[in-house]
Amino acid sequence: MCDPTSVLALPTVALAGATVWLAVETRKATSRQIAVQTWLTLEPRFDTNDMKRARKLFAQQCDPYRPENHRQMNEEVLEFFESVGTAYKLGLLNKKLAASSFSWHGTRWWEAAKPYVEQERKRKGDDNSIFEEFEKFAKAMRKYDPKITSDDLEKFLDDEKGLNCN
Repeated sequence: MCDPTSVLALPTVALAGATVWLAVETRKATSRQIAVQTWLTLEPRFDTNDMKRARKLFAQQCDPYRPENHRQMNEEVLEFFESVGTAYKLGLLNKKLAASSFSWHGTRWWEAAKPYVEQERKRKGDDNSIFEEFEKFAKAMRKYDPKITSDDLEKFLDDEKGLNCN
């Protein structure tokens, strides 16, 4: 005769296994959804008129950067890419979508902003935490665009200065 407890044990183990699998799959799906949703939030924000105005202004301020104008610099572009970098690092931003949307601009903005960021770090006695996530993101994105010449950067800044911001 079969013990009723033994008869129920096998289906219970199977049900527990299925529950664990479902929990893992749900977590993966939720993570993917958050990563895409973050991209869906950041990507359109980059092309708003407010951000285009900030990009245009920052391009003017970076070309060339003048330490005597340091306190007047607008950090909105830097803060945007710091947010992108933080979300990227934490896995809250889909890596492929981030690369396709932000690698080109991110690497060039980092190159343009480096003199300002270095001065800001020096001014505050901070070796690397100011805009650290932006810097890490830009370095990660360099694999897609390893060489940015001074001519590339000059053309980029000219294009950003010419943005139509309505």
